[in-house]
Amino acid sequence: MRIIVIGDFHLDPNNYELTRKAMEDVNSTDPDLVIPLGDFGSRERIGSIEGLLEVKPFFDMLTASIRPILGNHDLQRESGNSYQLKGTMESEFLRMFHLDKPYGVVEFDDFRLFFASTEPQPVDSCYSLQECFATDDQFKMLVTELDRRRGVPVIFFTHAPPIGCGLRTVPRVHVKSTNAYLDQNHEPYRWRQLYEQYPEIVMWFSAHYHLGHSYTDSHTFRNGTHFFLTGVHGTCTRDESRISRIIDISSNRIEVLTLDHVQRSITNEGAFSHDDSLSSMIHSNKWQPLPLLSVPIPDSRTILERSMFCSVGEQAALPYGLHPIEPDKYFVSTRDGFTWEVEAGVEAVIGSLHIGEPLQALAVSGDYLWLSWDNYVGLSHLSSPWRFTRSFEAEWPQQKWLIEEPVQCMAPHPDGGIWIAFSYTIQRFFPLKDGGDIPKRIILKAKPHKLIADGAYLWILCEDGTLWKWDGVSTNAHFELEDLLYFDIWGGTQAAAIFCENRIHFLQWSLDGFEVVHRFPFQDTAIAGKPDLFSYQLLCLGDQKLAALVQGNVFYWDRPGSNPIRLPHIQGNASALSRSSLIPAAEGLSCGFAVHAKDDTVWGRQQLELWVTRSLDH
Repeated sequence: MRIIVIGDFHLDPNNYELTRKAMEDVNSTDPDLVIPLGDFGSRERIGSIEGLLEVKPFFDMLTASIRPILGNHDLQRESGNSYQLKGTMESEFLRMFHLDKPYGVVEFDDFRLFFASTEPQPVDSCYSLQECFATDDQFKMLVTELDRRRGVPVIFFTHAPPIGCGLRTVPRVHVKSTNAYLDQNHEPYRWRQLYEQYPEIVMWFSAHYHLGHSYTDSHTFRNGTHFFLTGVHGTCTRDESRISRIIDISSNRIEVLTLDHVQRSITNEGAFSHDDSLSSMIHSNKWQPLPLLSVPIPDSRTILERSMFCSVGEQAALPYGLHPIEPDKYFVSTRDGFTWEVEAGVEAVIGSLHIGEPLQALAVSGDYLWLSWDNYVGLSHLSSPWRFTRSFEAEWPQQKWLIEEPVQCMAPHPDGGIWIAFSYTIQRFFPLKDGGDIPKRIILKAKPHKLIADGAYLWILCEDGTLWKWDGVSTNAHFELEDLLYFDIWGGTQAAAIFCENRIHFLQWSLDGFEVVHRFPFQDTAIAGKPDLFSYQLLCLGDQKLAALVQGNVFYWDRPGSNPIRLPHIQGNASALSRSSLIPAAEGLSCGFAVHAKDDTVWGRQQLELWVTRSLDH
């Protein structure tokens, strides 16, 4: 059997001929079934009956049977408080294509085709008009059908992909708009649970992104399911490709090819093949889901291993722009003016909490993300579905306050709110707190560069390399050290990067004083003049372990006296480093770390990587 999958069916009235030729291309392959994945019509007509009528003459050209589904744009006039009567599109869609429901199942003896279709969003929970939303009734029906024939392989077709599939996204469009995945603002994780719990789902085809098939992540393999992006046939392409997918199914071979509408021929772009039946793909783990990457730790039965990674944004993170919220959840603030919320455990970027100029500082404190820009400090509520900035014109954040001068750094305060530093001044900032005394402030001789919260104390690293400690009550901070590039305290240890004799040295101290536990002379760092403060970051990971970012490279020390281990795939492309936990490690334990970098050896995109140590004995 041959199936042709056509991606978003946007039309261009000035280029109808491209669509006619694309339908001729489809007919020339002699398909048995054609599956268009939604978004029917030109910009002025899409989402209306006129949009469906506009595409009908092109579908009438097809010689094979057709089984379409509805996309996000098809329901944009009916979701939320939109003006078109709910049910208008579905009624005409069903009549035109002689269907009982827009979603459903097509049965064959040896396999099954499942179709999930976009539906109008409720008035009281329409956060993104373009979300690919499905009702509970649709989802329950699909689950019931999956249970009806267990052990029979299934191919799924949806407009947007499910969360956790790892397919390439478009950050400035769908990720920003929070409509990159099925049900993204409602119940996205149920779709992930679906393909995790039903090994019968061996292949899943989606569209939505208007991208070609040549990218490494245009085809992914997760939890036993192969996921495929499908391009577009017309002018709405984002990378100049105009393509559709071909699925060839026989009793002893499965093949996925590309129908190129530019070359007007079948190509191997993004091709996939399996030399056996669809049934043999159930429970098969012969495909490697993620590129494994690990580094042995010398003189131990332990390795440093990349446990998770996720493409995040289009540009590098700001040096202070990587912040953990939970062990696999982060904020990544980038140089092109986005602050992405990332769930690395499902390889998904959920949205952006700001769009505009790059932030000056940010901090996570309680249920709030605090941000500073220009002369403002603002916050967004982490539990609110309205925390995301879904358009370039949208107002952000949810609350903001004018400050005397620009805030250059901040840190969470243990009793709520944040510490802020502006010019030479440091004070607590918590405008949500009712009443209370005027916050205590101190003025330093040098401008603060970094604030590090440590219980009731605040450590202050200034631009001149001096380190101060303040209890938040006294009228002055206590001087501690000088000539520092970076300082960190966490999990029972303190560490610093010190510039001395034209070299960078990493030192680590115990908490009962400044006795040196071990000195890490870092080789090959002889430099002229004082280095850029933003080129160095140092993390205490607990149990006397350290990680450091040095001029775009990442290093790890497993124990005092050990040589640094360099992450080999990062060649000066790392931009930010963070611990993978907010909670200090217990004695003898350590946490992992996260890094934002461009990895040209894997996807060639900016990505968030999570690294942990793992014993080879377990």
